[in-house]
Amino acid sequence: MKDEIIEIIRATLYKEPNQVNDSTLLEDIAKDSMDIVELIAVLSDEYKVSIEPSKMNHIKTVGDIVDYVIQNKGSSKRKLPIESF
Repeated sequence: MKDEIIEIIRATLYKEPNQVNDSTLLEDIAKDSMDIVELIAVLSDEYKVSIEPSKMNHIKTVGDIVDYVIQNKGSSKRKLPIESF
């Protein structure tokens, strides 16, 4: 599942495989906040997880977001993934 999430992050942000790993900082691979919003929407839809903006303050690396998605998979009860924004 971890590799699958990393692949989704890589594809969503249009990065080469060697540019994204557990320790990659999100700020280094996201051009702007819209990239982060798009990434959250994709992950929310794919894994039915709600990532609230307050939680994003603690998510700094690709590994952090992978861990969060794995731990919270299926927790979203909302119909639209971006409703938490």
